[in-house]
Amino acid sequence: MFRSYAELLRLPGASAAAVPAALARLAGTMVPLALLLALVQSDRSVAVAGGAGAVYALGSAVGGPFIGRLMDRRGPAPVLRITGPVAGGLLVAAALGASRAPTGVLFAVACCAGLVTAPVGASARAMWQDLTDDENLRKRAYAFESTLSELLFVLGPSVVSALGWLLGARTALPVTAVLLAAGAVGYGQAGIVRRRAPVPRRPAARGTRRGAAALSVLAAIALTAALSSALAVAVTAMLRAQGSAPELAGSLVALQSAGSVVGGLRYGARTRGGSTFRRYVRLLVVLTLALAVLPSAALAHRAGLPTVWTLLLLGALLALSGLPMAPTGAEEFQLIGDLTARHRMTEAFAGVGSFIAVGGALGSALTGAVADSAGPVTALGLPAACTCAALLLTLAARRPIAEAVAAAREEDRVRCATPESERHTHEH
Repeated sequence: MFRSYAELLRLPGASAAAVPAALARLAGTMVPLALLLALVQSDRSVAVAGGAGAVYALGSAVGGPFIGRLMDRRGPAPVLRITGPVAGGLLVAAALGASRAPTGVLFAVACCAGLVTAPVGASARAMWQDLTDDENLRKRAYAFESTLSELLFVLGPSVVSALGWLLGARTALPVTAVLLAAGAVGYGQAGIVRRRAPVPRRPAARGTRRGAAALSVLAAIALTAALSSALAVAVTAMLRAQGSAPELAGSLVALQSAGSVVGGLRYGARTRGGSTFRRYVRLLVVLTLALAVLPSAALAHRAGLPTVWTLLLLGALLALSGLPMAPTGAEEFQLIGDLTARHRMTEAFAGVGSFIAVGGALGSALTGAVADSAGPVTALGLPAACTCAALLLTLAARRPIAEAVAAAREEDRVRCATPESERHTHEH
């Protein structure tokens, strides 16, 4: 299995770009917790600390697509040379002002840091388009990226905790800032990234059906992102309702992430036929069915199952439901890639990140309200409802999606057939 992924990293220039990109992305998952701990240890309220993390996330969601567009137009390397150090510097400034700066200033600095944080993950996904024309290798690359994202989101908070224990909570944020800047700059200096030339934009083929296709897929991605946040809240609500320690929620949800990593690695190691759309739909069906059984753990406890056995049952169900998660994420990005012309790929993938952030926030808020009003059983059913809605939305947009994929391929074909001089003349 791992031999198939080694083949990806043996592509010329792949490992030199993938390693610093992974460092930057790891640091990105560390920022919210590092910011929270730095402010709390500086005697700020939890509300202020949490708010700073929220505005950082908001800034990233808003700024990501715009920086992605700039990376497509100007090339990633010059953009990363600027945004990496600026984002890192702003986070260091937040750390230095954690105890004395006014709350409004801290929020503004955190928001600006998010706004200028480059979407390295989006650029890394787009990079595989330049590294290989082999469709099977690209599918494997998207599975690798999806699995890596799951792994980094598990590792990030753990690394922050380790830094806080070794160096102190206040030191974790500046260290995270340095890692973020170093990873972004290092990725920008990789040969394959530096050689990625700026691409003048041709007017894109527009139409309501193509717009509907993209919006439908993005909305489906937001719904699948909502399930993760919904699940964390629902599991916490269930533990509280049965008298268990709510702190166990993190460990239980981590079991799903572990299942996702295993499922992603196995999925990407095999070659699968059929269209991306069909594979995505099949995985949504599997994921919906896997999530639909989660409420049975709460029902079993209500029927008299001892708490320990309830936790073991829930942990097993969460691990099993995680198996199709990373594969589903891989096909989501593959489908977005199919819908998008190659010269807009970074912008498109950065936009996916924004929809994921919005979906996660909405899923958390909605599940909290449902858990309080209808109880943990209903709350545990929301993740399956999210994926079912994503499935129905995707099926309803089947024809626009097929037409949009054909239009994107035609746009790439025309661009490849057009001489570079004509492209610049057309642009200017």
